[in-house]
Amino acid sequence: MPDMVKTISEIFSNKIFCIPDYQRGYAWEEKEWNDLLEDLELLPEGREHFTGTLVLRPIETDGKGKYAIVDDTGIGYTLYDVIDGQQRLTTIVILLKAMHKEMLGLTAFDSLAEGLQETYLYHKDLNGQPFTKLRLNGDSQTFFSDNILGLRPGISGPVIRSHERLQQALLHFSKHLDDKRNALETAYPDWLKALYFKIIHHLNLIVYPVESEMDAGVIFETMNDRGRPLTELEKVKNYLLYLSSKLDLPVAHDLSQRINSTWKFIYESLMSANLAGREYENRLLRVHWLMIYNYDASLWKDSRSIKTHFNLRRYQDNHALLLQDLIAYLTTLKDATTAYCDIYQPNRTDAFNNIQDQSRRSEIKVWSRKLNRLGPRVSFLPALIAVRLKAGHDGRGYLKTVQMCELFDFRVFQWSRARSNAGESTLLRLAHQYYKLGNLDWLVEEIAQLALLYCSDKAFADRFDRVDENWYHWGGIGYFLYEYEHHLANGRPVELTWETLAKKSKQQSIEHVLPQNPTDPEWLDQFSPEQRQRWTHDIGNLSLTYDNSRLGNLRFDLKKGAPGQEGTYANSPLFIERQLAVHQQWTEQEIIARRNEIKAWAVVRWNLGFTPRAVKPQTRIEDVIEYAEQFGMGAAVAGLHAAAGRLGIWPTIRKGVQYRSPRNYRQSIFNIYVYPNGLSLRFHPNNFSHLKNLNGQIAREVLHLSGEWQWYTPEKLPELLAAFETLCRIHKGE
Repeated sequence: MPDMVKTISEIFSNKIFCIPDYQRGYAWEEKEWNDLLEDLELLPEGREHFTGTLVLRPIETDGKGKYAIVDDTGIGYTLYDVIDGQQRLTTIVILLKAMHKEMLGLTAFDSLAEGLQETYLYHKDLNGQPFTKLRLNGDSQTFFSDNILGLRPGISGPVIRSHERLQQALLHFSKHLDDKRNALETAYPDWLKALYFKIIHHLNLIVYPVESEMDAGVIFETMNDRGRPLTELEKVKNYLLYLSSKLDLPVAHDLSQRINSTWKFIYESLMSANLAGREYENRLLRVHWLMIYNYDASLWKDSRSIKTHFNLRRYQDNHALLLQDLIAYLTTLKDATTAYCDIYQPNRTDAFNNIQDQSRRSEIKVWSRKLNRLGPRVSFLPALIAVRLKAGHDGRGYLKTVQMCELFDFRVFQWSRARSNAGESTLLRLAHQYYKLGNLDWLVEEIAQLALLYCSDKAFADRFDRVDENWYHWGGIGYFLYEYEHHLANGRPVELTWETLAKKSKQQSIEHVLPQNPTDPEWLDQFSPEQRQRWTHDIGNLSLTYDNSRLGNLRFDLKKGAPGQEGTYANSPLFIERQLAVHQQWTEQEIIARRNEIKAWAVVRWNLGFTPRAVKPQTRIEDVIEYAEQFGMGAAVAGLHAAAGRLGIWPTIRKGVQYRSPRNYRQSIFNIYVYPNGLSLRFHPNNFSHLKNLNGQIAREVLHLSGEWQWYTPEKLPELLAAFETLCRIHKGE
């Protein structure tokens, strides 16, 4: 153990440290920076301080014993991969850089500053070109060398979150030193020198050498379970790079480059869209997976799902197929990232830049902003991204989809107040099926039909006539009235922006024409207590306003005012208030009439454009067959049912048809789900072992299973029926 304990000075002697590409970017923040400074502050002079571990693996050169780099004095340097310890090592180098800058401004520190620079920051090679003693991964090295070490300051700015942390760390340490200089005054140079020697001679790390590759990426991930945990996005990148190192193909290096460039693109895109962070990263991975690979959200296990799917054993040494699938994953993930950022940040100048028609692109942005105002539901993301990837560049399909999502969101979640995950499983399935089949009209209609199940046209219209409805306390009142304002504008500019409205409280932005607490005798004469209770919070009595305090409890003629009169309806910049000024008085009749006008508009504004599909309860297999028959698949379902009978398994009918094990009724053999454009089957292949002469391996081979969930279009159903006939023959021993 004593031989493994090294000082910073010993560690940096004739070495260059490289952070492998599979590692995360710089992740430490203020807490860790302050912990390091506190350790140094509390360290008594002459005492040692253990500060962590460093796992290193020598990087192979040409095998002839030559050094990878030789500096301008003829000294050779060995390159090492930092398997563990990069965060601490990077932070120490940044602190030393801040101290180097201080030394340059002090008398008699030139020699010390030069030694610090050449030993810990950067040196020159035989050609006079600078090389850094610490090399970060591909995402960060250029920014690190240019802006942190100062080789080309200002050439490249921060574009990902790790760049910002690097920059913030340098600023943090620089401020700390600046504060010390101001506090210590003439004693500062001695303090700075003492701090420098503490760092290089008394900060100790245990250095663990790793002589062979030993799956370094996996070692890294395991060791980083302690400290600040890896993000799921970092784990996926790490695993894919690990796979690339295992591929027995000449293009494996190209794959690692593709992985690195994809992740660089993802990080830069998320940061530019203000979506950096674990939450948005995890959501991107999830929606991309649900869209392409498996729509069952209950089976999503973060990075573990990707590791399970892209498994060397699963591909049975078919590395060419694995490479093909990995490239497809990277390509679609990159494209999904662009679509994902555009959904959340449609106001960016480059949002939806693949839409060739500029007027349609503008319209897409308008509807995307509407959807964001409602709160973009996670359950919509796979469908929106799938359409973006599959529907072409004219924007027609995407516009239809985002419009239908807005209609669904408003009717189901705002109007009907459905739970936040209402319809989620169906929406995820629809997105997955659309991605596989590409029928846009079908997708839009299915979303509409689902919305009608939660909020029928009758239920939508009837809400306006409910006497107990308190519209003022409804969470969607701001969005509703803002849309009505745009309706009244009829294409003219609307002065009130959504951003301004969102910053205001409901008390500030919503006006009661009939006041909540009327004191003027005119109001008390026109409305009885019962009428005030009925109509005060009715939609017909509410309006958007810039400043509700200016109107308060005034009687109607004073609120109405006249054109040019400040602070009145007649002179309001809002169309919705100017419309109120056309009335001569404000009574129960005016409220009812205005409510009916708003109702007529809203019924058209949020009309889905489809009539509800008749749904017959399915409690028997005959009902399921009859339902499937209207889509031309009744015979196929009947055939599958008959084959299951010959296998000795029988169904229960719930959301689908579940054929259960004869040995254990709680376990399914397979399930059937009928949809208008095909059958979805979920297999449990290992449970086929409950049937005579069958097992999981036979089931997978005969049915050509690539996973639990399988999708069969009508054209593929004869092949499925033939496979079941084969299983029946094996079962009978034929």
